[in-house]
Amino acid sequence: MKIEDVRTFEALESYLKEFRNFHDEPGPYDFNGAFHLFLAILDNLARNYLDVDIKEHEELRPWFTKEQCCFLKKLERFT
Repeated sequence: MKIEDVRTFEALESYLKEFRNFHDEPGPYDFNGAFHLFLAILDNLARNYLDVDIKEHEELRPWFTKEQCCFLKKLERFT
């Protein structure tokens, strides 16, 4: 899927989950590009969240898969 095809939330979510590189071409995985997309989402959350959002979603942890939790723990070494 190319970014130009994204018209809905579901399409955006699918695009991000399936992202390999910006041009959607066969070839190497663009870790740097994917990581910058991840950082952009973190910046968006940090800039726009309200304390009530965090309180309402304290039970978010069950939303994370086991694999996602493991990967987030790996990312901790960057902080």
